[in-house]
Amino acid sequence: MDASPSALTPPLRRTIVYIDAFNWYFGIFAQRPAWKWLNLESFFASLRPDEQIVAIKFFTALVEPKLRTSPRRDRQQRYLSALRTLPKTTVVLGKYQNRTVTCRAAACGRNLEYEVGEEKKTDVNIAVHLIDDALRDRMDCALVVSGDSDLEPAVAWVRANHPTIKQTVYIPTLPEEAKERRNDFYQSIGVTCRPLPLDGITRHLLPSSIPLPSGAVLERPRDWPAP
Repeated sequence: MDASPSALTPPLRRTIVYIDAFNWYFGIFAQRPAWKWLNLESFFASLRPDEQIVAIKFFTALVEPKLRTSPRRDRQQRYLSALRTLPKTTVVLGKYQNRTVTCRAAACGRNLEYEVGEEKKTDVNIAVHLIDDALRDRMDCALVVSGDSDLEPAVAWVRANHPTIKQTVYIPTLPEEAKERRNDFYQSIGVTCRPLPLDGITRHLLPSSIPLPSGAVLERPRDWPAP
């Protein structure tokens, strides 16, 4: 008896996407606010049509956590709430904290201290998830979206210990800045590294209004103009 067509079709390779959200934001979306309301699942499915996206992990931290009110944080939380409505997407939170730095330039009046915000734990969280998913055989392919060299050891470990997992590192950058964001280390260990493809990204935006199970409606932030 002949096998059915479905039995002859090999299963799609399981793919997990790991997004370094701050790296992704400052590499692309800070300069393209019309793209911020992005449907991650639709976008990455379009990039890898021959694979099955089984999970997308979005690693970030809430900005300005000590402020009682923060429009930036409100917009960020609104987008994270929108992402949580997607069935395959998980938001993994780290920590955002202020660090005191000193400007020693004459223009600053010398030794002027001020605070800058920075996210913490994201690199470690991505590394732990990547290695854990490899050990537990949850994927056949991994897409790491980050230009941060701190992730090189985790990618190299998976390459050395689970070489059958096909890894791709996508550097989040605009085309005009791509030459400045290259990373030759990944090529040296046999891992594909390239700028994140952005063609057609505007076809993968979330609806401007998203109904929630509670009956509330999430609205696209007004500061994020539609393309």
